[in-house]
Amino acid sequence: MMKLLFTGDINFRGLPEPNPEMCADILAEVLPYFEMADFRIVNLETPLADKEKHTPIKKSGPNLICDPSNILFLETLNVDVCTLANNHTGDFGEGAVIDTLKLLDTHNIRYCGAGANIERAYDACRLEKDGVSVSLISVCENEFGMATEITYGSAGYNARLLMNKIRQEKEVSDAVIVVFHGGNEFNPLPSPDTQDRYRLICDMGADAVIAGHTHCPQGYEVYDGKPIIYSMGNFLFKSSTERSANDSWYYGYMAELEVMKSTVDFNIIPYRFDLDVTRISVFEGEDKQKMIGYVDELSSIVRSPNLLDHYFCGWSYLHKWIPIAPSDYFNLAEYNSAGHYNLICCESHLSQAKKVFEFCFFDRLEEAKEWAEKITGLTRMPI
Repeated sequence: MMKLLFTGDINFRGLPEPNPEMCADILAEVLPYFEMADFRIVNLETPLADKEKHTPIKKSGPNLICDPSNILFLETLNVDVCTLANNHTGDFGEGAVIDTLKLLDTHNIRYCGAGANIERAYDACRLEKDGVSVSLISVCENEFGMATEITYGSAGYNARLLMNKIRQEKEVSDAVIVVFHGGNEFNPLPSPDTQDRYRLICDMGADAVIAGHTHCPQGYEVYDGKPIIYSMGNFLFKSSTERSANDSWYYGYMAELEVMKSTVDFNIIPYRFDLDVTRISVFEGEDKQKMIGYVDELSSIVRSPNLLDHYFCGWSYLHKWIPIAPSDYFNLAEYNSAGHYNLICCESHLSQAKKVFEFCFFDRLEEAKEWAEKITGLTRMPI
């Protein structure tokens, strides 16, 4: 048996320069879980490079970069693998991606999900222990900073490439786990399209899908005997905006997978961290049961296609994407097209926009308002 520990998004924005004591204090309560795992896998959602040496790319949303000294956090956790397919790895261009890969190599931390081109970005990370072998593949939705045939970047989702890679890895490993970075930010539930996509990945041959990006915990399901974790939430990520202490931004869970030659079992370990990210606190006792109960409630909705569609209708009503006006096309020199490019290229954003058009076209506006109130209730944390 092989025990793998997965975490959600890690970013060091707004934290002071790390030192061993600081890292040990912030991570004290989660370290025992990392020590018990055979392999530790985290989603590194930032390049680790000198900001003064690189230029931010044009994009919608923030350009994130953190100082290389933050590698100390990863060393404190004894991280084995960083998944790099996400919407921030390429925020400061190819040079920052190259510097990040070199830094990880120097510190003997393996990675997948980014590389010198799209083929290298799809390279799997192979793990082996006690006769059990696992291949990790890291991919993300198609936003900004994606690798191309000739440029460094993240592994943007391509069904054909992913299917071929899964089949290739099934020839050499007992299990293939796809780590997917996607979904609608702050939505406590996956969209029906996201659910269909992750199930399709299982149909392609993956033995589990471990996902994140939403900055809040979502539920999970077992599809055809294969675990799908829809989002673990943030692991260590200071907010750039003011939020209440019980905002879902500060809550998440680690996913502990036990991989055998023919099965994959899992367990979740819920936690929260404080506003200034001075401590990640693992829930225990009654609080742990409340948090697991909350995730179970989300998971029960995931298992109901009709409910999931209703809730996504409500979410899309609350978070509408505004399509580009035709007149804007005549003045593209002054028009910032990044947001609308992202709307069309990012799978989750496009699903959201399609849902808005759907309830408008089919006169379901009042229904959307009703479900908007219900999904707002699901964003309230139980503790």
